[in-house]
Parts: sequence; C-alpha cells; structure tokens
Amino acid sequence: MLMTHPGRIGEERALSDALAMRDGAGFRPVARAAGKGYHFHGVPDVPVTVAWGDRDRILLPRQAAIARERLPHARHVTLPGCGHIPMSDAPDLLAETILSTTHPRP
Repeated sequence: MLMTHPGRIGEERALSDALAMRDGAGFRPVARAAGKGYHFHGVPDVPVTVAWGDRDRILLPRQAAIARERLPHARHVTLPGCGHIPMSDAPDLLAETILSTTHPRP
C-alpha cells in the first residue's frame, strides 16, 4: 500500500520502517490532524516542490490537483511509478527532485 515496489526492500527494513512509523512521536498527532482538514494559508518564502507519486494509494494522484490549487507558487511534479514512499520506489529520482529544488540559485 505504501510503495509500488515493495520487493526492493528486505523484510528487516520493512518491519523496522513499520515499527518506526507506529512508534514515532508524530504519527498519531499527524493522523488525527489529517482528519480535521488541515489547510495551509500563506505563501512560502522558500522554494517549494510538491512531488506526487502517480501510484500513491494514500494520497491519491487525483488529489494533486488540490495541492496545485492551494499552492500555486510551488513547483508540482509527478513521480512516475512511485507510491506514497518514493524514496524506496525511486531513490535516484527523488534525490534529483529534491536537489533541483534546493540547489543554490545565482
């Protein structure tokens, strides 16, 4: 459900990731807040990229249109073949996406 290519990680990492998510201090508060309809108001003063996996089953790809509407100044990219955890599905693509946002500008 979280990734498109679960076979790319081993059993030990899958278990470790699941336990870290379950036991993480922020997981429950974020999950509770998500049901309340969080909305960001304002304009970020730093470069922002919203990257959406086209196979995400948690935040469905069609929801990217809402992100585009609510963050019109952000760069929006689709991560082909990626689920909700693109760092496991396509680590090089994700690194390239992050670096293209954070690289120094002249």
